[in-house]
Amino acid sequence: MMTNEFLKANLSYWKEVLKDDPVWHRRLHVFLTKMTQEALDSHPELVKIQNRLQSNLMESTFIVNGNKYNLGTVHSTIMEKPDRELRKHLLRGSKRIGRENEDLFRTLIQKRNKLAKRHGYSNYYYFRCSLKELDIKAYIAEMDILLEKSANSSSYWDKRIKERFGWKTIHQYDQYYSTFNFQQLQTSSFDSNRMKEVLSDAANSLGILLHQLPVLIESLEIPYGGFCININPNEIKLVVNKRDSYSTFLSGIHEMGHAVEGHYSSFQYPELYRFYSSIAAEGVAELFQTFITDKSFLLKNFDLQDEDAQIEEADHLLNLNMVKMNYYYSLVEYEMYKQPERSFEEIAAECYRHVFRYEGEAFHLASEMFYVENPAFFQAYNFALSIRDMIRSKFKIKSLYGKADVFQELLEKFIEPNQLYSWQERVERLCGKPHTFFDLEKTLDFNKFGNT
Repeated sequence: MMTNEFLKANLSYWKEVLKDDPVWHRRLHVFLTKMTQEALDSHPELVKIQNRLQSNLMESTFIVNGNKYNLGTVHSTIMEKPDRELRKHLLRGSKRIGRENEDLFRTLIQKRNKLAKRHGYSNYYYFRCSLKELDIKAYIAEMDILLEKSANSSSYWDKRIKERFGWKTIHQYDQYYSTFNFQQLQTSSFDSNRMKEVLSDAANSLGILLHQLPVLIESLEIPYGGFCININPNEIKLVVNKRDSYSTFLSGIHEMGHAVEGHYSSFQYPELYRFYSSIAAEGVAELFQTFITDKSFLLKNFDLQDEDAQIEEADHLLNLNMVKMNYYYSLVEYEMYKQPERSFEEIAAECYRHVFRYEGEAFHLASEMFYVENPAFFQAYNFALSIRDMIRSKFKIKSLYGKADVFQELLEKFIEPNQLYSWQERVERLCGKPHTFFDLEKTLDFNKFGNT
């Protein structure tokens, strides 16, 4: 149905006829946008290439120190394991997988570009960003300004990370590990068996009884932090990694934000629920994630009496490095669609220098499953962080924990309408001004850390 050209022409006609009816016009716009995406992404030749590449990446394994790894376990191990040599060998093992699949990956990129040009776009990346209602060139310009203005903060943390771990430089396989493990928070405090209890307190602080929500919560051994599937408002599945760590609870609360949004979003127009905005959804999840750095929440749920300063530092480092990593992955993807004939490893290295301002060993693009399955997604996380900080600035809060009044306004103006309004319109409805990265800029340039 989503690739039916007659249906698309018919709906386009009615979109024009009903242009003065804001609800119908928006519904048809969202539906036609999704049809355009599906028409391209379900092209038989493209699907064949993508399926083959997905199978190759999912089935590829290699041995390091007698242990077998796949790309999923590489990611989780690089995030958490203190053994730097192991992390280096895992990155290099994943790069070998990338090289083995480089030709097929390049064929995928070129085919996507060819099909996007038929729709009037210079390449596939512009095509996907347009469907997400964002200007990718403006985003890149904003990110470069953000990097420049947070340069003092970056220099401060680069120095401290090198001193803390005894490194001369910071490679890509160090980025996530140093972000989540710079502070030695008490692991025993973050018992994954308490996940439901902790999430219940977070929900209760907003006037939500978690046990009454149609959410199935499970802790499983998975190769990443967690995920949430909103099947419909009355059937939601939330899975969190069964690992005792601060980052696990960070992921759990982030995913709870997705679950809450999935339950309270209006289902009056099902297509607006199904074809949701990833930017808006991640904005809600990032706002919920602020619970994990709230002093009241931490004192109530964890034994962290003397670790306030560490949590504050961990929060600033997390914000700064995640913005840079998100920008890095999105910039790499932008460049590979602009010039798919270039060396993928050269693109990765060049973008690493641009974002982090130093040399470091980087990944191979063809080893990243996210680029295959979720193209043009990474920038959504940085838009989400900027939305989070606009909301915090508007309501003069640091965290959403215990702010039931703010949550009610968030429900009414941002969550419930879902795609009846674009993500930009919802931001303006809630915050009273157009979207900006200004408040995120202030978060990253926090003087206590950046100007020491």
